[in-house]
Amino acid sequence: MISSRSDSNQPDDLQLAASMAGGDTAALRIFYDRYASLVLALANRILFDRQEAEELLQDVFLEFWRRASAYDEQRGSPRTFLILLTRSRAIDRLRSRGGDSSARSIDTAAKVASPAQTPQAYVDGNEQASLIRQALGALSADQREALEAAFYDGLSHAQIAAKLNKPLGTVKTYIRQAIDRLRDSLSAVTDGVGR
Repeated sequence: MISSRSDSNQPDDLQLAASMAGGDTAALRIFYDRYASLVLALANRILFDRQEAEELLQDVFLEFWRRASAYDEQRGSPRTFLILLTRSRAIDRLRSRGGDSSARSIDTAAKVASPAQTPQAYVDGNEQASLIRQALGALSADQREALEAAFYDGLSHAQIAAKLNKPLGTVKTYIRQAIDRLRDSLSAVTDGVGR
């Protein structure tokens, strides 16, 4: 069982996920404290509605808690899983309310930051955002457009193919290549994420 007291020996995200899978509510509290501001900022950035973003915050952490036993670290860090879950559920809410889920640029989304940052974390975040913008700038226009449509419009591959007037296989290749290029370009940045 993990103690929720604050000290320098806090467990890492993988330990927290494993503890949550075992029903440890103290692990959930630590994980929530660590990432609630990030989830709320991302949800608010996508939904443009603070109350709905706060509701989504609760839903996302509850879903993570319920699915912790199914978490697979081979598919990404708990932080990454949480961010993807937030984005997915926020897009679901946009669709269900029938609102305009117009494209949000990846540059803007890269600037989403936790409002409870220390000055050093803010500087580090700005440096990471700059590296992310550089990596995104290295993508071809087709790769970037397909990636934005998938991740910020929430479109399926078939919908992206129709939007871009490209074959489905080509769209899938654009997205896969873009993700691979970003992963390679940002490997130095992601080495420090989730610790």
